[in-house]
Amino acid sequence: MKCPQLQKLPSKAKVEELIKSSGARVTRQRKAVLETIYAANDHPTASLIYQRAKKRRAGISLATVYNSLESMVASRLINQLNTESGPSRYCINITPHAHLLDEKSKLVIDITLKEGIRPEDVFDLPEGVIISHMDTYLYGVIPDAAHTTT
Repeated sequence: MKCPQLQKLPSKAKVEELIKSSGARVTRQRKAVLETIYAANDHPTASLIYQRAKKRRAGISLATVYNSLESMVASRLINQLNTESGPSRYCINITPHAHLLDEKSKLVIDITLKEGIRPEDVFDLPEGVIISHMDTYLYGVIPDAAHTTT
């Protein structure tokens, strides 16, 4: 069972536009990293992104992958997911959503909010708080993922 990606792989021109809009310079390495994340459906770690990007484009280092990821996270082009244990994972879905981590397989899937529900509707927040983004994990066992590993 793989995580269904909410966004399709963008064109090369769209990838360049996304990078430019983040304020970063467009480089072949950044393009390879972003294309790799968009092609993934498993919330990959930096190490997996490096391995996959290296197959797509020779001449990319692990340090370049980490630097690209850091820049993309800072500009909110992608989300960095930090779990209680294990390496960070990366997600292209920047809409408000949660993540479900399967405790057996370690698969991570996106959990969308029900239609019409906003993060502010789910939590009892102090008066006047405005949510800028959301980073929520749910932990459990996904029946179809019991024997799947990522």
